[in-house]
Amino acid sequence: MLVKDTIEEEIISISPDDTISKLISLVEKENIREIIITENGKFKGVVYSKDIANKGIVDPAKTKVNTIMRFPAPMVSSDKDISEAAEMIFKTGLRSLPIVENDKVIGLISLEDIIGFASKTKEFRQTIAETIMSQPEAIESDTDIGKTRMLMREKNISRLPVIDKKQKLIGIVTIFDLLKSLKPRERMDFYSMSAEKETTMGIPVSAIMNTSPITSDKSKPLSEIASLMKEKKTDGVIIVENNMPIGIVTEKDLLEVYISSLKKKGVYYQISGLTDEDEFIVSTVDRMIRDTLQKLSKIFAPQFFFLHVKKYDKKGKIKYSIRTRFRTNKGIYVSKSYAWDLRDAVNEALDKLERIVIKEKETKRDKNQEMLRFKKLNM
Repeated sequence: MLVKDTIEEEIISISPDDTISKLISLVEKENIREIIITENGKFKGVVYSKDIANKGIVDPAKTKVNTIMRFPAPMVSSDKDISEAAEMIFKTGLRSLPIVENDKVIGLISLEDIIGFASKTKEFRQTIAETIMSQPEAIESDTDIGKTRMLMREKNISRLPVIDKKQKLIGIVTIFDLLKSLKPRERMDFYSMSAEKETTMGIPVSAIMNTSPITSDKSKPLSEIASLMKEKKTDGVIIVENNMPIGIVTEKDLLEVYISSLKKKGVYYQISGLTDEDEFIVSTVDRMIRDTLQKLSKIFAPQFFFLHVKKYDKKGKIKYSIRTRFRTNKGIYVSKSYAWDLRDAVNEALDKLERIVIKEKETKRDKNQEMLRFKKLNM
């Protein structure tokens, strides 16, 4: 399937001379993270909503979009295969790419488009939610907005299941729910990470949460999970058991499965978000990952390994957030870490992953030994 075969939706764009205030309103209204910048019909660049926070904008009502616009920006031509667009979206961490011909944007290919295509594949029909779901970070309904916001930033997540005192699921809160709860001036503070508004931040999350979260069962195939996301217009589904959240599957998780299926032999190994780093540090990180994979491959047969890097500017100093996902013939293993030095963050994440896999192997071995003893006793 070619990229041009996905062109359907109307393009949402803004002019480079428009203000940041107008840009923020567009982001909130359309629930989008990437905004196409055009001038007289020609593609000029892209603005990512996360850049609004990083630029330290003083007056969004007077600052123009072109001050934070990225150009050249990632783009894809209409004659490319959809698999190439999928790999570009994965590597850049974006949710959509402009489709450009003769300097004009003729459409967008989104993560949703790719998941829709992938949902029809054999891989999606034969893989169940339990094998790819991540352990959810849940909060209780009396957690205040300030703590919820802080947890999202620290954990690098955009949604949190809300539970009651009995650990039962009663709702979900997303980054957009938080934004909608703030006044216009406070929303800008949210993006720019300036002082908290105590009156708003102290409100319990139960006041703004969605009380009808989209849920599914761990035994459902990914093809059904993808269809549910499309039907409900959501990018994440909570996996429940006895009405308790036991996992989360997101569109990015589904993208990883599709990307990994493109490589038929060996281990699909990929890093995303590792840009503008010193070559020596990058090569060190690469060696650390390869050494870990070599050790882990002796325990379980590996299928793919992903490492996601996210950087946060903490008062002029960069902090790194690392998330790994290691899929094997026995299931998926995930680890996370945070550190001021990239190598330290990666090393911690890999150490955690190794410990998790080894513990899982020991657990499986103990279960097998227990079963053998039980059989001998009953012979």
